[in-house]
Amino acid sequence: MFEVRYLFVAAVIGASQVILLVLALILQFSRRSRIRTAGGAGGSTSRGSARRLLFGELAAADVLTALRKASGADTAQALVALGLERVRASERNALVAMLHEEPWVRRSLAGAHSVLWWKRLAAARTLSFIASAEDRRTILDLLSDRHPAVQSAATASLNQYADRELLIRVIDGLSLASPAVRTYQLGVLSTYSVLVGPMLLDRIRADAPPHKLYAYIHAAAELNDAECMARVAELSTHPHPEVRVAVARVLRSSPGDVVHVKLLSMLRDPDWRVRAQAARGLSNIPDDRTVKELARALTDANWWVRFRAGLGLAAMGVGGRAALTDALTNTDRYARDMATLVIGLSEASVAELSGG
Repeated sequence: MFEVRYLFVAAVIGASQVILLVLALILQFSRRSRIRTAGGAGGSTSRGSARRLLFGELAAADVLTALRKASGADTAQALVALGLERVRASERNALVAMLHEEPWVRRSLAGAHSVLWWKRLAAARTLSFIASAEDRRTILDLLSDRHPAVQSAATASLNQYADRELLIRVIDGLSLASPAVRTYQLGVLSTYSVLVGPMLLDRIRADAPPHKLYAYIHAAAELNDAECMARVAELSTHPHPEVRVAVARVLRSSPGDVVHVKLLSMLRDPDWRVRAQAARGLSNIPDDRTVKELARALTDANWWVRFRAGLGLAAMGVGGRAALTDALTNTDRYARDMATLVIGLSEASVAELSGG
């Protein structure tokens, strides 16, 4: 009885393997047939269109013809990008308008409000190539999408078309975006710095919600707008510690006497994270007052503050190194230990750790 059952199971397994093998062969034959059909049906025409597309010899209607022969949305989108780059400048707007009437574009954009995120992503990716003023409402919705990939693709559409309303939507959504999306959005916003600067300046206020203020501060640093950064420096005594940490972090890349004074005062902040960021920023200002304050910070109660202060001194050259050597005889044991640690680091190690 046992042997009969064993033989039955073996027969079922063997039959399953044969069926899978047959299906694999059918799939491979079908794929090769499609490739041969595609190559024979319009190979020379497609190659001719592609060559002309690469050399920028096509009019808008020619690009559209090439796109209609493309198979698959990804191929079509790739050709759209190439077509928009190579089409005659005088006909670019005409091509965008014509593309909006294409069936595959209409189908793609119809998915902008789908419950399926990949359909919304496909719509956003299409708009990243052909966005225009008539797409404003759709872009606004996609910029507020709950899926990060959709938000990123929608942000890319601003490279094709942007206005005040769209830029404000991105700015006001920075605090809610994931770190990766926020980084990409800041890069796009920087290309519109002339427009974005005044909008951002209006929002960098002490009474703004801390989580929004945190995002605005980093946006100001990305834009490198002088007025915005001056407003940021005024927040060095903000009651919320996260805001002060952000201020100290971005001020290190903003030179000037005012920034120097702010960082020196933040080196005595009650929050150790603020003090550590201030020490890191002061390493770029090698004067006697800074050396003295960083040497004092070697006695800080927090290890990270002492470490940042030590790295800052080591990065300053002769004056900073001399202060570290003096710290070897400091009455504070923790200052001596930190000075010993940092002095033992190579210049390359100091540079690498200071940038981290």
